[in-house]
Amino acid sequence: MELNSLYNIAEKENIPIYNWYLEDIDGMYMNYHNINAIALNYDRLGTYIDEKCVLAEELGHYYMDATYPASCEDKVLKDKQEYRAKKWSYYVLIPFEKLKLAILKGINTIYALANYFEVTEEYMRRCIEFYKSKYGEVF
Repeated sequence: MELNSLYNIAEKENIPIYNWYLEDIDGMYMNYHNINAIALNYDRLGTYIDEKCVLAEELGHYYMDATYPASCEDKVLKDKQEYRAKKWSYYVLIPFEKLKLAILKGINTIYALANYFEVTEEYMRRCIEFYKSKYGEVF
């Protein structure tokens, strides 16, 4: 999925996206009294690929209703909600069937797969780990 498609999804869902400085955070999904918004720290996002990965995860918070208060100190709750949001982003940016097809075409290193799907290498690693835990070996 292209970055513009993610912005189109946000627009369709009436989720405004703001350029907002967030110390040590690339992005944040907010829901306050049923008002949704996404804040992206564009100064921290180095490339459109970084932006794509972060925006997909923030949209995942919306679609998976994976929210928690900004002041939340419950690590278990935060980890659970972050996992749910990331899971949505993996399904959207790198559907399992497309991943398998890419591997069958011979695209089988983290670097090559990240380039093919236009995501960061770290994102690709986490995605593959997710699919391994769900379906077993991917490669």
